[in-house]
Amino acid sequence: MDTTTRRRFWEMLKNYKKDRIIILTTHYMDEADILGDLICIMAEGEIQCCGSSLFLKNRFCVGYYLTIAKEQPVLAPQID
Repeated sequence: MDTTTRRRFWEMLKNYKKDRIIILTTHYMDEADILGDLICIMAEGEIQCCGSSLFLKNRFCVGYYLTIAKEQPVLAPQID
């Protein structure tokens, strides 16, 4: 789906999910995060873990730190 259609689909699901069980499979964690009340992560056909988005993030998301160091450029000596 294109981005606009995908977002419209998200809105439709959010509007209709009250008092319903909807099973949605996705490879996109942002989609699961926005739409899912309970998220199950599968690998090789088996459920590896289940929980709310917050639970899964707190339990398994280590995160990454990126450090960038900028050095002064070495200037070539000018020859006159």
